[in-house]
Amino acid sequence: MDDLLTTNRLSLCPSGAHLTSTDTTLGELFYVSSKTSHGVGHAIRGGVPLIAPWFGDLWGKKPHHGWARTSGWRVTADVVGINATLEHDELELTFHVTELPDGVRLELSAKNLSSATVPVQLGFHPYFRVSHPEAVTVKGLSGATGLNRVTDKTAVQEGDVHVEGQFDWIFTSSAPATIIDPGLGRSITITSEGADSTIVWNPGPIDGASIADMGSGEWADFLCVEPALLGDELKGYPLAPDAEVRIAMDVVVAALD
Repeated sequence: MDDLLTTNRLSLCPSGAHLTSTDTTLGELFYVSSKTSHGVGHAIRGGVPLIAPWFGDLWGKKPHHGWARTSGWRVTADVVGINATLEHDELELTFHVTELPDGVRLELSAKNLSSATVPVQLGFHPYFRVSHPEAVTVKGLSGATGLNRVTDKTAVQEGDVHVEGQFDWIFTSSAPATIIDPGLGRSITITSEGADSTIVWNPGPIDGASIADMGSGEWADFLCVEPALLGDELKGYPLAPDAEVRIAMDVVVAALD
């Protein structure tokens, strides 16, 4: 990706306003596939895809995860961070990335430019680099109700989250979540604003092998912990004409004792 915009320890691809790298004193925060495509019309596998105005295939719409992550944004950078805007389908999206001392802050908003109330979903889809998804623990989601998208069953999470095989859960929780990674000797804490859900996802070895834009065995290099605003019963947030909705995510890394 030779079109990256870089400022300080941040790198972003203007296509999709896609954050691809955040370096820290404890190493790179994000995984990016060795086989990913990029450019307008292509979704980057890794980094932090922006999810809007719908999540995944919840509404049966295409492209998967909405059009924001494959569109060409207007992007500028300064000494503080990176800013981007996009207008499409009578929605105005605004995105801000700010470097933190030990991490990064992301803010994504949507404004309704139409004359009718429309449902929207917003989310961040960070691919956090880990030593191995089955060797880490995710704290902060105990007690949350989760939808297992592999089995389509719901359950209340008891204790910490441990990933095994294909893992795809939507938790109705916006509490801070922390990835504890003894292999890399660090924790990553994800704190959200405006979200109502947290998605934890890894394809596992079987599903991972079938993903064309993922390098061999690279399913074991990341874990996605994703703050999102999905709305009641996953039907979206009702955005009135001229109204705006916003979500934010702070990611902070720390050394384990």
